[in-house]
Amino acid sequence: MIGYSPVMNKKPSIGARFGSLVVWSLGFVGCATPAQQGFDEVAPGMTREEVQIELGEPSVRIPPRFDEQGVLLDGGRWQYADNLSSLANAAAFPDFVPDRVWVIWFDVHGVVQRTRRPIRVEDGTGEQNDDGGGTPLFPPTLPSRGR
Repeated sequence: MIGYSPVMNKKPSIGARFGSLVVWSLGFVGCATPAQQGFDEVAPGMTREEVQIELGEPSVRIPPRFDEQGVLLDGGRWQYADNLSSLANAAAFPDFVPDRVWVIWFDVHGVVQRTRRPIRVEDGTGEQNDDGGGTPLFPPTLPSRGR
């Protein structure tokens, strides 16, 4: 091949593959949920800055709403632990609040008004799951209507 070094054609060694797997695994282990990182410490009366220090950057920031005269109605909300689906919903339907995320609502002064953990869901065993996360990765499928 013209212009390619022979080194570029070599496959990574098993040690290199294992090393990259370890690095990726450690990266995912470091991803803890807001509940584990201090969501319970967030309380009404805290400022946006205090919340950001406690929890870090939110995954979604819903901006404040204004009425037709330009009067500020609320201070917006922050969401934590969004997935691709809830990010798309937040962009398309900003008034919709997904069940699976941690939510913080702010008043017109930028102070925490209230918070909400993810809403409990049944995990298919008849028991409610309150681990803060919600549903199984692959929820059980429903039978088709024809059966």
